[in-house]
Amino acid sequence: MKKLLLILLMIVQSCIAFAQNYCENDTIVREIQFPLTERDCETVFYYFNNEWIPGAGLDMVPRDSIQAVEIKNDEYGNRAVFLTVSSETQNRIKAEARNTWPYLEPRCEFPGGNGKLKEWLDENIRIPEGFKGSERILVEFTVHPDGSISDPTIFRRPSKNEAVNQEALRLVNALPKFRVKYYIPHLKKNFHLVLPIKFKEPGAIFIRGNESNPTE
Repeated sequence: MKKLLLILLMIVQSCIAFAQNYCENDTIVREIQFPLTERDCETVFYYFNNEWIPGAGLDMVPRDSIQAVEIKNDEYGNRAVFLTVSSETQNRIKAEARNTWPYLEPRCEFPGGNGKLKEWLDENIRIPEGFKGSERILVEFTVHPDGSISDPTIFRRPSKNEAVNQEALRLVNALPKFRVKYYIPHLKKNFHLVLPIKFKEPGAIFIRGNESNPTE
């Protein structure tokens, strides 16, 4: 009976791991996450006896087991809380944290989420004078840990209309800072994103799937 319960427990844990991995890697699922707020980005890391433990938090530590607390930056420049606890408490925290299945993939997004990004693009794009038809340009750019943006370049195929290329680059350069959330103190890194920017002839109506033939 014990063996059967153990097997069932392992199956359940495997299913949870698979589901979480699916959610982390599937772009459609990722889009329905709540947008990051400014406060979400103010990450505080907790160290127990100078060790950062994935998934561990203050809720795992009884107050009477904390021997000392110090707030300072860690060696990676992150704001951090250093707690001194007994080795027994530290081992218990590690064991409990292993069962939390923490989400450790960094997040990077436009303030307010993808919907707000589309609104911002629609409000700020300047269609070049005399532009005809419809065209989509891909712009690759870098988002730094502080959310700032740099190095926009046309990805793969530039437009034959140089004014379209320049407007796409101008638009990305004008983007506000993105919101970035890190979950691992020593893995702050740049994000390399590709943004599609769509240009449409003003006043033209396009039939979906055949945008090369606009009708007035």
